[in-house]
Amino acid sequence: MKKLFFNILALICFTVPSFAQEGGKQIEAVKVEYFTRKLQLSPAEAERFWPVYHNYQRELQQQHKERQAQRKAGGPVDELKFETRILEIRKRYRKEFSEVLPAEKVNLLFQAEREFREQLIKELRSRRQ
Repeated sequence: MKKLFFNILALICFTVPSFAQEGGKQIEAVKVEYFTRKLQLSPAEAERFWPVYHNYQRELQQQHKERQAQRKAGGPVDELKFETRILEIRKRYRKEFSEVLPAEKVNLLFQAEREFREQLIKELRSRRQ
């Protein structure tokens, strides 16, 4: 059940922009505002942070696309391999984020990501009903 939840969450977070670019742009704008407020980014921090964060997001999206391609191909998907790659990306970017943000803001970043996804899912569910 937990695995299914995370797969649905990843699917929502990473495919919404591809299905509706306008909606994706709106979500991205809200995300930028949410993270900027939550992390209390100064203009200088934001200038250094956002390029690194966008690279991080691209790498995560690539992993999810590869996973989806394997699923569509009909072969077995090594979920552990993909989850390990995602964890490695997060660890690597944690170091990169630490170069542009103080440690406490880096820790808040991963918490803010989780909270944003949870709020996005709640909003999508409420709109469906």
